[in-house]
Amino acid sequence: MKMKRTMALILAGLLGISAAACGAKGTDGQASGGSGAGADTDSGSEAQTGGGASGKTESGGSAEDPVLLKIWGGVPPEAGPQASVDLFNEAYKDKGIQAEYVYYVNDENGNLKLETTLMAGEGVDAYMSYDERYLSKRVEGGMALDLTELCERDGFDIKELFGEEMVSSYEYDGVFYCIPTKRDQYGMMLNKDMFDEAGIPIPTEWTYSEFREIAKQLTHGEGEQKVYGAFLNTDQNILTTFQYFGVSALGGDWMYKDGGAATNFTHPVVIESAQLAYDMMNVDGSAPTHVDSVTQKLSCDGMFMNERTAMVPASWTVRNVKNLEAYPHDFVTAFAPYPVPDNAESPYIMGGVGDMLSINPKSPNIDACWEYVKWYSTEGIIPLAYGGRIPLCKSIDTDEVVEYFFRDAEDLLDEESTKYVMIEPRGSYAFLTISPKASELGDILKEEMEAILNGQKSVEEGLADAERRGNELLAK
Repeated sequence: MKMKRTMALILAGLLGISAAACGAKGTDGQASGGSGAGADTDSGSEAQTGGGASGKTESGGSAEDPVLLKIWGGVPPEAGPQASVDLFNEAYKDKGIQAEYVYYVNDENGNLKLETTLMAGEGVDAYMSYDERYLSKRVEGGMALDLTELCERDGFDIKELFGEEMVSSYEYDGVFYCIPTKRDQYGMMLNKDMFDEAGIPIPTEWTYSEFREIAKQLTHGEGEQKVYGAFLNTDQNILTTFQYFGVSALGGDWMYKDGGAATNFTHPVVIESAQLAYDMMNVDGSAPTHVDSVTQKLSCDGMFMNERTAMVPASWTVRNVKNLEAYPHDFVTAFAPYPVPDNAESPYIMGGVGDMLSINPKSPNIDACWEYVKWYSTEGIIPLAYGGRIPLCKSIDTDEVVEYFFRDAEDLLDEESTKYVMIEPRGSYAFLTISPKASELGDILKEEMEAILNGQKSVEEGLADAERRGNELLAK
């Protein structure tokens, strides 16, 4: 079944996060174990608190013999998911529901394992998707439950709770098959000690040229002792400068023009973004070459946490700032927005929503799953701020989020820049509205960018070939 996805440009300024904790309104009146705002359900308080002689709930379990939910997610347990599950189990221990977190690696093999288990019909009750292409595949493949009836039954208004401008992008033909739970806001991770030693202030805004010049200033040493000003992560994502930097000018639909009828690969901003990566790697030597990144399997975590670079475009790795066992260090991490093109207006930032929580339609514990989904999306996600994830629910207490975010890293995170880039809403998000053959177009651009970065084609030649090939694909 082909689903039509309604997409919207998201304005972060409309979030309006307030200081009131979300999800405190359960039918039993207990804030700690509530099931989300507006949860005066048709099932009645007896179903919530465990009524009847057997002590069974409508969710299917009892305190003595609880339902055990398997919750799959791609965030390491120690980065907040286990703490969240522990809170849920404490809140619901007398309500006949318990949960177990199942960690899967959010890569191609991990997502295949999740989908194989979903199709098998057991072993997954609820799960997270982290990429629109995986989510769409699961919706179209019948692996995600239509939440309409449950929402109407319990008065759980997804658009009201999380912001219509944010979550309407995840409606398929007007139906929600997931609840987006996280507000994404990205930027550059910076080694503040290196910036301070060089006398460079932490940027609150900067252009490609300024970013390039700072990277050159911060580069020093030779061979294995060389410290690079920046690392562009091209082994893991060769499109970094387009997807994270160029979107500030081009928006979420940076690959397309003419409403999706043609590619945009020769746009001046796309050319400027590719040229920036080439020059930093192959002219300035201020970033590892693409060949080195691939052959040495360089990663943002390893390069940044081991002080081999001053800057990485991967603020989602903030959780490793606290992982002193794997990455012992004492330098301070700061954040800056992504640099923007020199000669273009840049009204957007890289961000949006993420961590889409769905229920497996084959789960034998749908009602219990729904209790977990409501709880997690409106309050249970807060401990994941420990690993850098910011809740989307509009009325979650921001102070509590900040406390989790800085916990165990008070001396390792720069407070001012961290709040500005990672936590406080700022600007308008660049968000996808057009997506025909997006995966195939991305593959074409990756091939041409590899030829560019390896010196086999000039920037202009490679992008012209990418545009020609992309337009041929769209014309089929």
